[in-house]
Amino acid sequence: MVNISDLQDSYQRIKNYINTTPILISKKFNQDFKASFYLKNEVEQVTGSFKIRGALSALSKLKANNINGVVAYSSGNHAQGVSKAAQIFDMHATIVMPTDAPQNKIAKTLANGAEIVLYKRHIESREEIATKIAYEKQYPLVKPFDNEDIIAGQGSFGLEACEYFIENNITPDIVLSCTSGGGLVAGTSIAFKHYFPDVEIYPVEPETCNDTEISLKNKTRTRLKNHQKTICDALEVEIPGEITFPINLKNCTSGIAVSDKEVCFAMKYLYENFNVKAEPSGCVSLAAILAGKVDCEGKQVLITISGGNVDDKDFSKYLESAKH
Repeated sequence: MVNISDLQDSYQRIKNYINTTPILISKKFNQDFKASFYLKNEVEQVTGSFKIRGALSALSKLKANNINGVVAYSSGNHAQGVSKAAQIFDMHATIVMPTDAPQNKIAKTLANGAEIVLYKRHIESREEIATKIAYEKQYPLVKPFDNEDIIAGQGSFGLEACEYFIENNITPDIVLSCTSGGGLVAGTSIAFKHYFPDVEIYPVEPETCNDTEISLKNKTRTRLKNHQKTICDALEVEIPGEITFPINLKNCTSGIAVSDKEVCFAMKYLYENFNVKAEPSGCVSLAAILAGKVDCEGKQVLITISGGNVDDKDFSKYLESAKH
């Protein structure tokens, strides 16, 4: 199982390539909800999401072992992270992406020099396609969350947040983390449970893709039977990771699920009150607070804003739908 020293080793390898992202605080938000909130804003991260952290962690190790190419699959943020990390370390990257991925995510991945192979989401298996390409090219497959080096890299988010709390003499009570396969919450939970053992950690997902919430209730990895579409394209996973789930079962309190409508409202709130333009998947943690799904009165709460890769047209549409 990934541990705190893995996170610290990873952070040493990647810290020169990433931004230490800011913690945002709003007096009005705190007063309105009677708690102290700290929003860690990965919209300001390299590639516009936390995913670069894990990608740099994994690829830096591969490069050190003289491996010059990788294959990955992603709906967009992992694609950008891997393609950017490959560009930094002068490696070839082939990324399998869905045809319905946001155009800005495809464009940015191409701009980083990656080769893209498109597939039809919910019809074709991205993992099978990527595994076949990896075999043909003789390159390793870098999975978006089920990879110990990825988890350790995502944990740098947690290390930075813990450092902030320690420096400001604050003991956090609650951590909310946007969740798909569970890499970010797993890495974050390792950091927080090391420094603040009593903290409660909640993975947050779209209600149509709440595999982690269900799996934590069942205490075993449970695949979703009926999959419905969500605007949170980066969080569309049907089952938690094999490596991530045992970590999250050990460290997390329980899962939380939010609706697309609640996510749109959170996007609007974040933009109007913090001037942050986040993608739907990046707003699920804030949505959980605004929808009253967490009892946080009088508590110190970390909210993860995990990314901001959203098309302008879509962003306007989501803000408009939040009004109705």
